[in-house]
Amino acid sequence: LADGVWRIPIAPGDMINSFAVAGSDGEVTVVDAGLSLAPARKRLVAGLAAIGAAPADVRRVVITHAHPDHAGGLAALVEQTGCGVLAHERESVYLRDGRSPRTRRGRSRHFPKVTVTFEFQHGSLLPGGLRAVHTPGHSPGHTALLHEDSGVLFTGDAVMNVRGVRYAPGFLCTDAERNQQSADHLGELDFEVAAFAHGPELRRDAKAAVRALA
Repeated sequence: LADGVWRIPIAPGDMINSFAVAGSDGEVTVVDAGLSLAPARKRLVAGLAAIGAAPADVRRVVITHAHPDHAGGLAALVEQTGCGVLAHERESVYLRDGRSPRTRRGRSRHFPKVTVTFEFQHGSLLPGGLRAVHTPGHSPGHTALLHEDSGVLFTGDAVMNVRGVRYAPGFLCTDAERNQQSADHLGELDFEVAAFAHGPELRRDAKAAVRALA
């Protein structure tokens, strides 16, 4: 996506994506760990290998939110690499409990519990050069991440690029209206590439496409 930043598809096509950010010291930060299914875990490791990194190079995983397609494979990755887990302070309780926040459907899904080693807040600058942008609505602690050096914005699920750039479906959100408000604020950030957890990235006119939602 940019110098030192990669998208790693962990499901066929680009329907579910994790990301890797490599520092000049060789340390790798993973954004979202994907599903707990064995094929997804293998795809993540294969993606790391493709960029010249081994699981031992992963120092931390930053989780945008506690849904199974983002945090389901987290416990296995921590066990394999010994990496730390970073999450927004409003989202960390779900990771510790191994459950997702309830959506408008009233459903909560489960995944293996993990220990959160660092809780951050809106505006925190995280290791790996990621700026936390709290975007509640899809979940209470949902956080987009801006890699300021490269201009890559990781939108999490606040915005998707599935059949076009769009908000996350309301029934998958804790608060759909608040998710839209949060997503609209992303258009005010300074970025060049929009990297979506669901769908391919946008390299051209990315900011305009996100702003057009508002």
